[in-house]
Amino acid sequence: MTSLSRRHFLKAGAATAVAGPISGLAGPDPKSCGISIGTYGLQSMPLIDALKLINKTGYDAAEITVFPGMTGEPAKLSAADRSEILKMRDESLLISALMADLKPNADDKKHVETTDELKRIIELAHDLTSLVMPPLIQTILAGKNWDTEKNLFRDRVADWMQICADQKITLSVKPHRSHAMSTPAQAAWLLQQLGNSKWVGMTYDASHYAFRDGLPLDETIATALPITNYAAVKDAIKLDDGKIGFALAGTAGNPDIAQIVKSFNKGGYRGDFCCEVSSLIWKKDPKYDPVAATEVCYKNMVAAFEKAEVNRHL
Repeated sequence: MTSLSRRHFLKAGAATAVAGPISGLAGPDPKSCGISIGTYGLQSMPLIDALKLINKTGYDAAEITVFPGMTGEPAKLSAADRSEILKMRDESLLISALMADLKPNADDKKHVETTDELKRIIELAHDLTSLVMPPLIQTILAGKNWDTEKNLFRDRVADWMQICADQKITLSVKPHRSHAMSTPAQAAWLLQQLGNSKWVGMTYDASHYAFRDGLPLDETIATALPITNYAAVKDAIKLDDGKIGFALAGTAGNPDIAQIVKSFNKGGYRGDFCCEVSSLIWKKDPKYDPVAATEVCYKNMVAAFEKAEVNRHL
């Protein structure tokens, strides 16, 4: 069997790219998945330098954080910046996702402002597309009360979904333990209300279900698997004050990342598993080292893939 490198495959993407809105890129092994990391925890360095670090470390892909004020904010990226990112992609680093902060708002004026922000992010996604599928856009939805806000979420996300569908960009919404939509079951309700469109799915992040009654890992996977189009990974820890904090992927052993990788891959997921460094770490830990964190996450993810016996997009 002929072996193709990821670099070769990316350059041949026009002829071989997978049809449909998925995260990551199925390489020579059609059952493979990828290891990626976001620039969220690399805000102390310019975006291009952060992407070069990610590529040098060995990751298959990167997620660019595009929040206002962050290094990947669309307004901050010149045509030259976007061209340089494309060159890195051609050299093997896939930009598989853009991490946004799109919050549904009942105020129509604010909703228009957020929708305009989405349009700028979509423009960036297209600018970073070379031969293969554009990066998806993942976001939390914020809020505090699911029962009183779920219909607002449905109506506002429906507007965004239509724009994404028109532009052939995939949206992914992430349940968050501190927000109104906090479980896979709630995400499933939302997506069902939206007609289970192929243009919107769920981001699975088990750290938001850890240490919560009624949300064992295997059940959250079973609920999430049919609707997941992206996966984020980090560890969850209990703090001295009883609250839940986050740690680098694979450093605390909760959740079991190998089990997640194995289960999702077996269930047909072919996207990336993106390491997310929480702001509780990079903003508050004075000893935080972004280079070391990038390396630790990569080492632990490689070990998880090996334990899960899942091949990578190489």
